[in-house]
Amino acid sequence: MSARFTVRPTPEERPQDLPVVPWDALPQEALATVFSYLCDEDRLEASLACKAWHTVFRMACLWRRRSFEFRGTKMQQGCYDGFLHEHGQHLQHMILEFDKPNTAVVQCFEAFVATTNKCAALRLLSIKVRLLWFVSQRKGWSGYRTKMVRALCSLLKRQPMLQEADFFFCEFTHNEGLQVLKALTGDLPLMTRRNIISLSIREFFEPRTLDISLKTFSEVMGRFPSLAFLYLDQHYLCEVVLDKLITGCAQTLRHLDIVMDTTVVHAIDSHTWSLAVQRCPSLTVTVRLEVNLLLEEYSRVLVESMPLTRVVLWDMSETCNLTFADVARFLGYVSDIFFNTIEEVCLKAETFLKVDDEAEGYLEMEKAVVNLMETCVPLKKLFLSIPLKPETLDKLSRVLASRLQNEMKRLEVIVVEEQISQGYIETRWPALRVLSHDEFLYDDYKNF
Repeated sequence: MSARFTVRPTPEERPQDLPVVPWDALPQEALATVFSYLCDEDRLEASLACKAWHTVFRMACLWRRRSFEFRGTKMQQGCYDGFLHEHGQHLQHMILEFDKPNTAVVQCFEAFVATTNKCAALRLLSIKVRLLWFVSQRKGWSGYRTKMVRALCSLLKRQPMLQEADFFFCEFTHNEGLQVLKALTGDLPLMTRRNIISLSIREFFEPRTLDISLKTFSEVMGRFPSLAFLYLDQHYLCEVVLDKLITGCAQTLRHLDIVMDTTVVHAIDSHTWSLAVQRCPSLTVTVRLEVNLLLEEYSRVLVESMPLTRVVLWDMSETCNLTFADVARFLGYVSDIFFNTIEEVCLKAETFLKVDDEAEGYLEMEKAVVNLMETCVPLKKLFLSIPLKPETLDKLSRVLASRLQNEMKRLEVIVVEEQISQGYIETRWPALRVLSHDEFLYDDYKNF
């Protein structure tokens, strides 16, 4: 291949100092990285350029992760069958996404599962299922959902190497959800128990299923003896479920990620958390508050003895009336109760908070942020996606500089500020890390 490329120079180099390198001199690992950013069609076209690129096209590392969207077309079904026959032995991480259900979508998914189950070399390590809630939106769709759940369970039962399972926004009925969890654990004779390490069941049951049978649910959760990370809604977690988890996973359980996006149905008291920590000393907890809750509500969940290391306050509600005073009370509560354990705090409330001369509670919020930074020694990261005045950034920068003098108190403060330019903040307050709104969302998704 005669085409050439030039390496982009660093600030210390001049373009004329850099060699012009032929494309065929690029190592396979680098080409594979380039190919990983291409869709299937572009990969195929690039593979026709030369033998070297065709060799890269067939490298196993390019086909280990794959997303499958089910829209019910015959062409789509044929493409998926071809992919599984060609690359099924390389596939390790599968993502399943569903369009609004109809007969064609159901048949496409059933045919996909049938082909997958025939692929003897397929050994999935992780599976993510997205947007099955479409199936429960209208009357008359329950028949579609029953068939899709049955096919999904069939797929799960035939993947003994699964380590991670993520079901987001599936909204199963109570019985369907239990069927899926039992399929994960190998609820068949003569089959080995799954080594599920990470399980996410956020919005796993229908919203009206707040009165799930916790006894049955806890028994099923006790079937995951290797579980290390569990991500779930707060109303799925009660003392019985926590006890079952601690009993069955005392040697493996490391982190619970709890989402509060509705009113508190039941809460675990401080004594129960204390016993859980004694039996599982390495356990840590993240709590995400995605609705505007009163102090009396979140204080029922955020209790002493809970090994809280991360907390997120996110203004997800469209009717949220969050104020600076609410943020100040929340931060004050976290500082008072969890000053010995909290490591990361994330505040995202810029939508409903406005800075002006009459901003109620702003000074209290400012004091609460400063107090959090000064009081909580374990604190390592502080995300602030809220409106801040320049004088507040001055104070944060000074407190941060004093902490950085002690290696044991190192702290990273990340600011998302739309009213002040990113370049100006970086110049005037170099101790602070500044992100754009899009960068913050990616960083939050990755870290939280």
